[in-house]
Amino acid sequence: MKAQKVIDKTREVMKLLGIEDDRLRREWISASEGQRFAEVIREFTEDIRKLGQSPLARRETAA
Repeated sequence: MKAQKVIDKTREVMKLLGIEDDRLRREWISASEGQRFAEVIREFTEDIRKLGQSPLARRETAA
């Protein structure tokens, strides 16, 4: 599956950059699943907020 290959490569780059794996998420959502889309985005936003500032942003502000 091409999408999975892209996700896997992206995760490799993220690891090299020191970015947490949880900052990338893949979900399969149909166009007819508007409510589910909203829930997934809400959950993902909460998860990202819990992780805090990106490690890349922390490096820039420390420099």
